[in-house]
Amino acid sequence: MLVSPSDIVAKAKATIKECSIRDVQDCVNESTVLIDIRELAEYQRGHIAGAMIIPRGLLEFEIIPALERRVTEGHIAECDIVLYCGTGGRSALAAKSLDAMGFRNVKSMDGGIVAWAEAKLPLETPTA
Repeated sequence: MLVSPSDIVAKAKATIKECSIRDVQDCVNESTVLIDIRELAEYQRGHIAGAMIIPRGLLEFEIIPALERRVTEGHIAECDIVLYCGTGGRSALAAKSLDAMGFRNVKSMDGGIVAWAEAKLPLETPTA
């Protein structure tokens, strides 16, 4: 029997931590690592200020070197990580994967960048 993508996402969301866009807006600071896991073209259309991009397909391979370059205090497994994507599905799956890798403080932003934009929160776009 086939399982739908929405069933897989729902199963992941039952086991991970999520945060709202307001939580992200209120608590993201220099010690929180905000990761946009969308593809580069999506990121370039608009992203949250301070977010680093690590596309979902590369996340497990690039997360440790990226955090080693960015996190200067404490162990990378302990750092606060917030993941976001378009609507929250990919970031939920990514959060589950990072949990399995041993990261202890990973959250997925519920609603993704779509919810962020609908709330009229600021987005950055690259300047040409």
